[in-house]
Amino acid sequence: MLYDITRTLTPRTAVFPGDTPVTITPTMQMCAGGSCNVTAIAMSAHAGTHVDAPRHYSNDAAGIEAVPLEVLIGPARVISPGQGGAIRTADLQRTLRPAGSATDAGHAPLPARLLIHTRASHIADDIWDAGFAWFTPEAADWLGAQGLRLIGTDAPSVDPADSKDLPAHKAFLRHGVIIVENLCLRDVPDGDYELIALPLKIAGNDAAPARVVLRR
Repeated sequence: MLYDITRTLTPRTAVFPGDTPVTITPTMQMCAGGSCNVTAIAMSAHAGTHVDAPRHYSNDAAGIEAVPLEVLIGPARVISPGQGGAIRTADLQRTLRPAGSATDAGHAPLPARLLIHTRASHIADDIWDAGFAWFTPEAADWLGAQGLRLIGTDAPSVDPADSKDLPAHKAFLRHGVIIVENLCLRDVPDGDYELIALPLKIAGNDAAPARVVLRR
């Protein structure tokens, strides 16, 4: 079974306040005598579902075209650790603990790719909601220390909406964890899947839109 967890891009797609909105402009139309239909698209690379490149938060880091495909494709787990506000280490450990187990999740193997399902998945694509769930830097560090390679969230960011120094982004960067944002996990049960997250191959860019799919 396939789950398409990509948000559909439209001119109404909500973006961070002040960021470039999505515009889709016809440049040739068959109804106006053109030989085919052609459109031009302008948008922030962070609009809708996208993959952050390390260059997003470090001038010396790799662009989106250099993110290894083996990180973007492979086994992943969907969990629901909280609905809004801070996601802390304890929230992750509690949610990742095997059912019926009293063992701390820190002693159980963590999946290499983790997707976070919160109430953001149930908010319409054209509504900006600054109250999304975000990671404390300690939680990001803990995940990185467990060997995580990719973190996905249905929120617009892994840091709070008003953050200027992006501590969770930088904590994930220190551990080499790739970030995928603005997923839609509305109809996806928690559990294990195969993730396929392929961003556009844009040379040297800080991010790129992506089509992201889960296969069970």
